[in-house]
Amino acid sequence: MMIQTLAGPLVAMTTAPSKNDLDEILALSNPPLMKLTLDDIHVRRCRLAGDRVDAHGGCFRTTDLEKLLQLTHGAPALIGHDRRSLAVARFFGGTIESFDGSRYIVPKFYWPRHHSTAEDLRWQIDAGILTEASIAFTFETPTCSICTRDIRECEHEIGQEYDGRACFYYYDGVDRVLEGSFVYRGAEPGTGFMNMRILAGGIPAKRANSLTIKIGGRSYQAFLAED
Repeated sequence: MMIQTLAGPLVAMTTAPSKNDLDEILALSNPPLMKLTLDDIHVRRCRLAGDRVDAHGGCFRTTDLEKLLQLTHGAPALIGHDRRSLAVARFFGGTIESFDGSRYIVPKFYWPRHHSTAEDLRWQIDAGILTEASIAFTFETPTCSICTRDIRECEHEIGQEYDGRACFYYYDGVDRVLEGSFVYRGAEPGTGFMNMRILAGGIPAKRANSLTIKIGGRSYQAFLAED
């Protein structure tokens, strides 16, 4: 099992929170203990992940986006992936939308208006200080786009071309969204930034429990998460 984080920009709400939003929140697994009303919540949304190859060579299959959006439903939102802290918001619902020639999941997130820091968070988002959100997810196999084998075990290298086809890998077997976070920066428009818990250096390539990536002549290795 591999753990990845992937970030994308917050995007504007076109309408105020609706009764449908509230119904989705109240129907969450582990729902709110109090009967929330529309006056009790702030709602915003963000473009988190799509089917474009990201900055480190990974890509979701278009057919997996619906499942990814479902897995995001109900996930907690933290600050900077600090899992020692409490959640400040929660993801729910959302849509799959087109942007810049690709398809993306665009979940919503809500937080309580009456929390002591609620207005601080709203101002940080609406004033454009907090501009990115990120999900941490797990998946089973990085599948090579050239030969369809596990890219940790085949001869193809990410970013190289083979008969005119660039090599990348698919996030196959996505099975869980661990949490979401508000982060300070993403690396590119659309899919944003993917941070893999990587270590730089001359580590031997393609071990059974790791994924080695070559970028700019340097090797990076992501290790499998322990269950």
